[in-house]
Amino acid sequence: MTDRSSLAHDLATQLAPVARAWRQLADRILASLEISNSAGWALVHLERLGAGARQAELARAIGITEASLTTTVRQLEGAGLVERIADAEDRRANRLHLTHDGARIARKAEARLVALRGELLDGIPDADLEAAVHLIAKVGDRIANMRGRP
Repeated sequence: MTDRSSLAHDLATQLAPVARAWRQLADRILASLEISNSAGWALVHLERLGAGARQAELARAIGITEASLTTTVRQLEGAGLVERIADAEDRRANRLHLTHDGARIARKAEARLVALRGELLDGIPDADLEAAVHLIAKVGDRIANMRGRP
């Protein structure tokens, strides 16, 4: 049996490359839809968040800053894929809505991402998936706590 230290090392060294490779496959799917990665992820996450999401919420969901998202939103708006509407309660904030074309592309991308996940995880028992999700969440929480320390 492998000792805990070896398992921890294997996890630490395998997690990032696997996540990167998975993301590269997902990025390739978005490229096949003839949209940039930044535009594709913005559309997918906006569809997941639902109509009227604030630009700040979308940035958090994607894992980027609002400033980084601004150019992408402007491009999506110019392409007729997103509408930016001033928030009635806070005029400084924008609410984002997918247009018909934006929603169509987002749904197509999401369907292909679901298929990718299905292919990558095919044959892996649900219990293993649940354990992996639990483990990653727990490690993520600990990382967040450690980052908050002085």
